[in-house]
Amino acid sequence: MRYPLACLLFLAGWAQDWSKRQAELARLGKDIRVTQAEFEYAYAKAHGGWAQAAQHAPEQYRAYLQAYLDFRRKVAEAQQRKLDTSRAFREEYESYLRQLAKPYLLEKEVLDTLLRKLYDRYREEIRASHILVSVREGDTASAYQKAMALRDSFLQGKRSFEELARLYSDDPSAASNGGDLGYFSVFDMVAPFEEAAYGTPPGSVSMPVRTRFGYHLIYVKARVPHAGQRKAAHILVRWGPTYAAKDSIQAERRIREVYARLARGEKWEDLARDFSDDPMTASRGGELGWMRLLPEMEEVKRQLPAGSYSEPFRTRFGWHILKVLEVKPIGSFEEMRSELKSRLQRDERYRTAERRYFDERAKALGYQENTPIREQLYKALDTLYPDLEGAFTNLTAALLDAPLFTLAKQKHTVRAFLTYWSENRGLQAARKLTPEVFSEALQAFLQEKILDREIPTLSKRYPEFELLRREYYYGVLFFNISEQEVWRKAVEDTAGLRAFYEQRKADYPAQERLEVIEVQGADSAGLAELPRRLPEASLLALDSLNRAGRYGWRILPQFVEKGKATALYEAAFSNGARGWTPLQGQGRDWKIAYVVRKLPAGYKTFEEVKVDLIQKYQEELEKRWLERLRAAYPAKVHEKVLARLFR
Repeated sequence: MRYPLACLLFLAGWAQDWSKRQAELARLGKDIRVTQAEFEYAYAKAHGGWAQAAQHAPEQYRAYLQAYLDFRRKVAEAQQRKLDTSRAFREEYESYLRQLAKPYLLEKEVLDTLLRKLYDRYREEIRASHILVSVREGDTASAYQKAMALRDSFLQGKRSFEELARLYSDDPSAASNGGDLGYFSVFDMVAPFEEAAYGTPPGSVSMPVRTRFGYHLIYVKARVPHAGQRKAAHILVRWGPTYAAKDSIQAERRIREVYARLARGEKWEDLARDFSDDPMTASRGGELGWMRLLPEMEEVKRQLPAGSYSEPFRTRFGWHILKVLEVKPIGSFEEMRSELKSRLQRDERYRTAERRYFDERAKALGYQENTPIREQLYKALDTLYPDLEGAFTNLTAALLDAPLFTLAKQKHTVRAFLTYWSENRGLQAARKLTPEVFSEALQAFLQEKILDREIPTLSKRYPEFELLRREYYYGVLFFNISEQEVWRKAVEDTAGLRAFYEQRKADYPAQERLEVIEVQGADSAGLAELPRRLPEASLLALDSLNRAGRYGWRILPQFVEKGKATALYEAAFSNGARGWTPLQGQGRDWKIAYVVRKLPAGYKTFEEVKVDLIQKYQEELEKRWLERLRAAYPAKVHEKVLARLFR
C-alpha cells in the first residue's frame, strides 16, 4: 500500500472552513462518526480534486458514501480486533506518518511563505545589466575589491555602466552587449543574483553579490509588470560560405523577401522550412518554445501579441523574424502555485530555507552538540567507513553510548546515530568519508529527531493535517484486515476454495484436452535432445535443466483443448499417449511439448481454474464479510449535511 504525497493538494478546498465541516454526516453503529470534512477529503481525492468534486451531483455523493461507509466498517472491525496495537502495525503506520509529516511541515512552515514572495516577484520583470568579476584561485578579497572599485567608478560618473562592462566584465558576451541581460523574472537567474536584482531600485546599482560564477554588479534599468509567458518561433537568415546568403547585405535582402511573402499571406511554417538557417527549428515551423531568448529577442517578443510577427531585426547570429505563437498571462497565486512549487523545489533557495528552518527549530529546542565526541567519532570512522555496521563491533562501548548531542534535554547517542546512518542507504553514496559526508548524515539524523518532536503536535497546529494522518491510519488497518478476511484467506483456505469449486464446477465446461508442458527456444538441436535426456519430464526437471544449461528456453505449462489444438498436438489427441511430441518450427523459432495426460470432456479440473477461482472466491468472501459488517454497524445518514457537501 502506498499513498502519494500529492494528497496535500486536496486540503486547500476546505481548510478555512474546518470548524463548520466537523458536522456529522453519518454514524455507524453507536459510536463511529463520519464527518463532512472526512468524507469530502476522501471524495475529492478520488475524483480529481476539490473544484471538480464540487461540480458533481448529489447522486454521485450518495453512491460514493455507501462505498466509503463500507470502508469505514472494515476499519472499525480492525480496531475492534485491536490490529492497531500490534508492533507490525505501529512500525508501518509510523513509517508512513514520518514520510508525510516532513513534506507537510515544510509545506506549511517554509514553502507557503517562499511561494508568496516568489509570486509577488513573478508579477514583475526586471531589465538589467551586469558586470561579472571572476574569483581566481580562491582570491575573493581581490575580486570583491575590484567589483567595489568598478561600482565607485560608475557612481562617480567617470564611465557608463555599459562601457565598464565592455572593458572589465568577465562575462564573454559583455564585449558585444555591454552586460545587457534583457528582461528577466523569477527563476531566470541563480537565486543570489535574483535576490539582489529585486532588492535594487530602478536606476541603481547593487553592491557586489556573490554567486558560483563570481561577484556581480547589477544595474537595474527598469522594473515593469510581467508581460506574460510567450511561446515563440523565428525564421533566421545567416550569412557565410555555407549559407545561401554570402554576406550581411544578401542576408538582409533574403529576410525582407521572406517578410514580404508573409505579408502576401504565405504560410509561416512553409517559409520557416524553406528559408530558415536554424537547423534545430526549421523543420517544425521555427518553434523555440517558451524559453528565454537573447536580450534583444526578448525585447521584441514581449511587445508582440499572440499570432503576430515582428519586422526583420538583426542579432549577432543573423537576421530574424520573430513570431509569438501563444501568450500565457500571469495567473492568480492559486493558479500558479503548483508550477511555482515545482520550480522552487528544484532551486537552491528551497534547500537553504529548509536547512534554516531546521536550524531554527534545533535552536528553539536547545540543541547542544558534544563537539569532542563528534571529533572523536569522525576520527574513528575514518578507517571504518563505509562499513558502518562494522563500527558497532570496532568502536568502544564508551564511545557508542556517549551522547552526540542533546535536543530538548534528551540525549542522542553515537549508537543511535550510527544505527540511523547504517539503515539509510541514501546517505552512503560517497565511498570516502569527508567532513561534508559526515555533516550531511548528522544533519539528517538531527532533522529526524526534530520531526519526532513535531509530529505529535501537527494535528493541533494544523487541524486539516488530521485528515491526512487519519487516512494513513485507516489505510494500514484496511489493508491488514482485508488481507486476513479476503486476500490471503482466498489463497490459504484450500478446503474452502475446493468446496467453492465443487459448488461451481458446472460453470467451467471443457472439451477433451491435454495437460502439456511446452518448451520453446531458438536452438533446435538442444530441444531435439530433450526426449532422450528427459524421457519422463516434469516442470521441475525442465526448469533445472534450463538453468544448468543456460539454454534460455521458455517453459509453458498449459491445458490444450481439442478444438483449439495446433498441429503439434494432433497425434497426442489421436493416441492419447503420454510423452514427447515431434519437434516443430523453423529458423530461430522452435517448440516441442511433453504430454502429461489426456483429460476427458466434462469439467475443467481444480488446477485448471484455480487462478480464476481465487478471484471469484475473494469476491464471495468480500460479499459475505460486508453482509456481516453491515448488520454489525448499521448506518444513519444525515440528509441535511449530505445536501450541503462541497458548499
